[in-house]
Amino acid sequence: MSRLARVLLVVMGGIGLSALAFYRLALYPPTWFDEGSHLHVPKALVRWGVYADYSSEGFRFSGPILGVGPTVLLPIAGAFQVFGVDLWPARWVMAGYLLLTASLFFAMARRWVPGSGAAFATLWFVFTRSLDTVAYGRQVLGEVPAMAFLALGLIGWARMARDRWGGILMAGVGFGLALITKNQWGIFLIPGLLAMAILGKAFYRERAWAGNLAIAGVALGFWGVWQGILWGLLNPDPVRSLTELRAIAGGSVMVFPSPRMGATARSLLTVFDGAFLPFLLYVAARSAQRTPEGYRWGMIGVLAAFNIGWLVTASNGWLRYAYPGLALLSLGAGGMLEDLRRQAKKSWGLSAALTAWLAVLLLGSAGVVAARIARGGDGSAFAMARYLRAHIPEAARIETWEPEMMVLTDHRYHQPPQPLLDVASRFIWFGGPPPSAVYRWEASDPDYVLVGAFGRWVQLYREVEESCPPIASFGPYRLYAPRECTMLRSGDRSVQP
Repeated sequence: MSRLARVLLVVMGGIGLSALAFYRLALYPPTWFDEGSHLHVPKALVRWGVYADYSSEGFRFSGPILGVGPTVLLPIAGAFQVFGVDLWPARWVMAGYLLLTASLFFAMARRWVPGSGAAFATLWFVFTRSLDTVAYGRQVLGEVPAMAFLALGLIGWARMARDRWGGILMAGVGFGLALITKNQWGIFLIPGLLAMAILGKAFYRERAWAGNLAIAGVALGFWGVWQGILWGLLNPDPVRSLTELRAIAGGSVMVFPSPRMGATARSLLTVFDGAFLPFLLYVAARSAQRTPEGYRWGMIGVLAAFNIGWLVTASNGWLRYAYPGLALLSLGAGGMLEDLRRQAKKSWGLSAALTAWLAVLLLGSAGVVAARIARGGDGSAFAMARYLRAHIPEAARIETWEPEMMVLTDHRYHQPPQPLLDVASRFIWFGGPPPSAVYRWEASDPDYVLVGAFGRWVQLYREVEESCPPIASFGPYRLYAPRECTMLRSGDRSVQP
């Protein structure tokens, strides 16, 4: 592929991504539990000057303040301060992050894959439906921003070959910001750096192997400074928050051995429309070479292996947790394409067939992603918010586990305690008891109960839905007035604080 063709490919990809990043931004994907929960923090910061989650009984210092870092939440708070508290300014911030991430990923890919392979790897990272980068990047989630910082860190890591200390500093800062953005990425990132130090000395015979240890130190230093601010200055009850954090993580990211190992491993085989295993083997083969190039691919292989290995062995198996590892394997798509191009003269037929296979997979995924944005999503949350503002007094008490509604209106909402997420996760993923077995929503004495997709998924308010007619209904959202109907009781249930 000529230089002009590569430039045109990059420009067209950038224009297409920009259009997909902003088109129908507030409608697709529909706002939901995780996004709404994260938005509580910038809203509380703008309205009350507190870096916290909140409910009708007061502030909460766990959950979203630990799930996503200030690299995401503070820019959104700034957008709220300028444009008001709403979904669209928050998503504009995220769309900007999406474009930044794609740019940094391309800059990083060029250090691993020459020629057109870097552009193809970036297009694969952005448009393959298995990663769903565009959908994640349009929401207030931490994966895409963290990937921007991870890519920055990898650019610095590759730079160590010619600028050791400059590369160490850039990599440490990038990886540190990734850890601040998504705390759980430390599960694979820090062990990956330590493993590369060992492999760099013992297997690759790389002179700069100790740089991995220095990078890990800088990254942990960055992360540690933020943790000191969070736990020492912003959190008035760190002991309770730590207890809640352990409970929340117990049913999702710290489950060893995971009962779902077999099911998770099988689901991985379908990733990238069946190309997961070829990409994994390609990266492994490149990593096995005792050369400077093999050392670079070793970094990609080790990080992906630690991330995906943790997903299979010690999590609930949600593929979103493997986002960084699968994103890095996108480099395998670019590497394979570039190798096929080089081998075309020797085996034209096979190279053309494999290239066409990769191209068809990418174009098919890109078409699906574009169609979802063009036709998917809905405004049910906004319709319910308009109804609440028009018909329900703000002083009324509303029980709900749909945190996005707590951002769209200023009513007095009560949400279940954060540790109930552990119960919900075990119920959904491992067949444990439902959250309704341990949480009694009646204790908050609500005037209304608002049930949406998440509350219905975990069956928290099933009793209300089965015995009360809704007074308002928009899409998945139902509003109930429990005092106006007779509800069936199903035995004693303990009350959670």
